[in-house]
Amino acid sequence: MTDARPPRGPLVALGVLSIVAFGGWFYGFGVLLEPIRQDTGWAETTLTSTYGASLFLTGLGAAVGGAVIDRRGGRTLLVGAGVLAGAALVATSFATSPAAFAVAGAVAGGTIGAGGYYHATQAIIGRLAPEARTRGMTALTLWGAFASPVFLPLLGWTVTAYGWRPTVRGLAVAVAFAFLAAAATIPADRVDRDATGRPSAFAALRRTADDRVVGRLYLSGLAAGIGTSVLLLYQVPAMVAAGLSLGVASSLAGARGVVQLGGRIPLPPVVRRFGSYLALRVSLVLAAVGALLLPFAGDLPTAVTFTAVAGVAIGALAALEGIYAGDVTAHEVLGTTLGAYSLVRGIGSAVGPVLGGLLADAVGSRGPTLALSAVALVTAALVLRRPQAEGPADQSVAWPDPVAGTGP
Repeated sequence: MTDARPPRGPLVALGVLSIVAFGGWFYGFGVLLEPIRQDTGWAETTLTSTYGASLFLTGLGAAVGGAVIDRRGGRTLLVGAGVLAGAALVATSFATSPAAFAVAGAVAGGTIGAGGYYHATQAIIGRLAPEARTRGMTALTLWGAFASPVFLPLLGWTVTAYGWRPTVRGLAVAVAFAFLAAAATIPADRVDRDATGRPSAFAALRRTADDRVVGRLYLSGLAAGIGTSVLLLYQVPAMVAAGLSLGVASSLAGARGVVQLGGRIPLPPVVRRFGSYLALRVSLVLAAVGALLLPFAGDLPTAVTFTAVAGVAIGALAALEGIYAGDVTAHEVLGTTLGAYSLVRGIGSAVGPVLGGLLADAVGSRGPTLALSAVALVTAALVLRRPQAEGPADQSVAWPDPVAGTGP
C-alpha cells in the first residue's frame, strides 16, 4: 500500500472551509427558516424557494468552477467565492422585502456552495494529489462531518439570543475568512500550468455526458438532489412540528452531523471490498429510510433513530459521490465531471424545496414532502449503473487522518 498522502496545509484549510460552508448555509438554513418566517411574516414558500434557488445556483457555479479547477487550479475560485459570498450574506441580513431577501440569499448560498462544497474541495485535493485521491476525499468529509454539530447548535443559540439578522452577519465574516484562508494554502502554479492538448471545458463535459455510466450518475444526482435537500431542510422543522423543542431538534440535527463520521470513517475498506457502486446505492436507500422516520420524530427514541440512520447515510453519501465519480472518469477531467454532477444535483436540490414548500402550504403537513424525499432517494439508487471495471484508481485506500490523510 502506498504512503502517498494529500498535502497537509490545503487539506486542513479546505476541511475548515467545508465545516463553515456546509454548516453556515446548507444545514444552517433549516434553523433560520422558522425565525425568519416569524419575524418577517414572509410565506414559507418564499423562504424554501430562496434556499432551492441557492442550490440551483450552486450547480451552475459548480459547472464553471469545475472547469476552472481543471485548467487553472482552485485559488482563483476560492478568492472570488469568498468575496462574493461574504458581501451577499451581508445584503441578505439587511433585506426588508421578500424579493431582496430572495435575490441576496440565493446569490449568497449559491456562491458558498459553488466554491465551498465537496464537488469543489474534493476536485482540488484530487488534482493536487491524484495518487491519494480516495484518502484525501474521504478525509475532507471527515472534517465536513463537524459542520452540523458545530453550526446547528450555534445558530440555534445565536438566533434565540440575538435574532436572525445579526446571526447572518456573523456568518458573512466566518464564510469570507474561511474561503480566503483556504485560497492562501493552494499553490498558484501547482495545478495545470500547461493545459496544452487538454480538451475545452465544453468538450470535456460532452465527453463525460456521452458515457452511459456517467450519464446515469448525473440522473442519480438529479434525484438525490431532490431527496437530500428536502431531508436536510426539514429535519429541524419536522421534529419541531412533531413535538420537540427548537433547541432539542437543533441539537439532534447537530448530533446527526457527528454520526456522519460513522458513515465516513469505514469507507476506504468498504469501498475496497464492495466497490463504490454498491456502497453508494445502500447509502441512498438508508437516507430514504431517514426521511420516512422524520414525521414520527416527536418522541426522543424515534428522533435518535433518525439521527443515527440519516447521519450514517448522509455521511457516506458526501464522500461516495466524489469517489464513485473518480472511479468512472479520468482525474484530468474530475473537476468537470464533479461540476456537471453538482449542476444536475443543484437542479434537483432547487426543485425539492420548492415542491416541498408548496406541498406543506397546500396540505398543512410536512409528511407528503418527506415522502417525496424518500421516493427521490430510492430512485437515485435505482438509476445508478455498475462501472465496467470498478475500483479506486489510487492505491491509498486506508483509514484517513483528517489532518494528514494517513492511516494504518
